Amino acid sequence: MLRSIFNKTWAVTSVMLGGLLFAAFDTQAMPSFARQTGMNCNSCHIGTDSVPNFTRTGRIFAMRGYVRPTVRERLRSDGDTIEDELQYGGHYLSLNWNDFFAARLISNIVEGGSSAAGKKNDLISRPLSRMAFFYTGPITDWLGLWTEIGYLGNNSLNSVSSNGGTLPGPTNLNFYAYDEFRLSTGVDIAPGTFIGLSFGNELPNVVSQWVFPAGMPDMWSNGQGGTGRAKEIGQVGIHGLWNDRVYWQAALVTGDANNKWNDGYNKYGALFYNIFNTTRNDLWAGVEMYNGNDATGQMTSVKSSYICPSTCPTGVTDSTMSITNQVGGGGVILNAPTTEKIKDFNSYKLRVEHSVADRGPHSWIASAVYAYKQENYVSGGKVERGIMGIYGRYFFDRTYGIQMNYNRDTEYTYTNAAGLKRTAYGKPSPTFIGLWNPAMNFSTHLTYTPIVQNKVFADQKNLYQGLGSSWTLGFEYNF
Repeated sequence: MLRSIFNKTWAVTSVMLGGLLFAAFDTQAMPSFARQTGMNCNSCHIGTDSVPNFTRTGRIFAMRGYVRPTVRERLRSDGDTIEDELQYGGHYLSLNWNDFFAARLISNIVEGGSSAAGKKNDLISRPLSRMAFFYTGPITDWLGLWTEIGYLGNNSLNSVSSNGGTLPGPTNLNFYAYDEFRLSTGVDIAPGTFIGLSFGNELPNVVSQWVFPAGMPDMWSNGQGGTGRAKEIGQVGIHGLWNDRVYWQAALVTGDANNKWNDGYNKYGALFYNIFNTTRNDLWAGVEMYNGNDATGQMTSVKSSYICPSTCPTGVTDSTMSITNQVGGGGVILNAPTTEKIKDFNSYKLRVEHSVADRGPHSWIASAVYAYKQENYVSGGKVERGIMGIYGRYFFDRTYGIQMNYNRDTEYTYTNAAGLKRTAYGKPSPTFIGLWNPAMNFSTHLTYTPIVQNKVFADQKNLYQGLGSSWTLGFEYNF
């Protein structure tokens, strides 16, 4: 008990101290948004590969539902004059489609590494590792839309016939895959103050982009999005910004793997404070809460496949058409009991995030997060887990960049119905990335993960495997 309290206290203190260390106390970039607003990509992002990191301008733009700044004026025809009191009356059409269309291509030139057991992986190339199409932007002065449709064009899909037979594959099927949708608002109440609503199929923290940076501890997401796969969930929420400094949000979610309200639901809340409140030197600190009774446990492996009814037959792989519950990052424990079902759960995140844009040739973003989750099971057992994560991305002259993220469990224990407690064992997980951006919408990446491992119970440490590593060289192009 004392050890658990110490671990939590240490982690929370580390997050806050980390935020102070990252701070300088001197006063998914979409080209479609650049075309709509007249601003360049660097106004809203500090790098986009492999996912965007946000400046204050970009984060508030997302919070407002992609309708500020200057979008209203660009939606109307030249010379069209409408009084302010009529600006929400539907007097124009937002149909300049080329300003709303964008696409993203990720190509991995070569991938390599080894498995957790130390077996060398095949050396492969994925010319079309990921491609997505976006139709994003304002519908009215106060209503904006985000849509993403993925394209599976790498011919890696294998298939299973309806009578149980197999097609050895690949089938050479290329197709579009439903992915992300979000409709959101941002209506001004006073200077620096607005209120908004959101409806979509992602977790609520995507509204404020606190879902990023990718790679930070997250025990809520269950694999939403990606090439050819998505979970159909629903969320509806309300959010707002007060006096340009205080962000708040409340939302309801159908669950992490279904769109049904009648079998349970989850509740999300967030409160953040913008400490510096400056565009080029921005520091946020806050807390997110998530609890409910409709979630997939993180301890036991659960897989949803879209081509294999159960276990895939020999010669058939569904890696690009399945989702596993990797909530928390490598949370599945080898030989964990498969009978436990969540009764309810409680969780929270503490976060500080600092971004600096163009202080001379220097730009960076740094973040520290502590995430905690307790899952209570129908049997009377429970899981308690805490994860500490730090992240940094630095660019010189917006061209040459490095990135690092590091996660470690501060605690991870399973207590069964009889009161027997077992602790999980695994090593900290770092990742390193080198970045070169010869243009705002084109970047190259060299990613290295030095540890690929499984996670085991400490009393079965002889089953632990951590001899693996992985690396990828590729590029990303947005247009």
